[in-house]
Amino acid sequence: MTSALSFLLIIFIGILPPSAFDCDGKLLTATIRNNLNGDFAVVDDLEKVDEGAFVVLDWEKISLMLPVSFQKGEISFTDKKWLWSYQDNENGLHEDYPRFAQRLPSGEIVEHECRTL
Repeated sequence: MTSALSFLLIIFIGILPPSAFDCDGKLLTATIRNNLNGDFAVVDDLEKVDEGAFVVLDWEKISLMLPVSFQKGEISFTDKKWLWSYQDNENGLHEDYPRFAQRLPSGEIVEHECRTL
């Protein structure tokens, strides 16, 4: 029974892998889920992000759940302290190099360098 469960888990993970990134030399995983209908469906196509979407980011000892932020020309998620964005208005979609930024209490913005693994 255990081997069957392990096999099913491997298949499930193979179908719905989280996106993995190297951010400032450390592993970050990002999983986007739609929740407009309460189904928490994993999103594998950025064009299908809905109004109830959120991203879960796990990076070092930080876990964040950021709601979608509908800015014109962007696919981004923010809580106004942290920002995860796949697009900028000047250069278009950046699935391989998303923007990951943090606003410090001083108001300073720290940009974390990220790239797809």
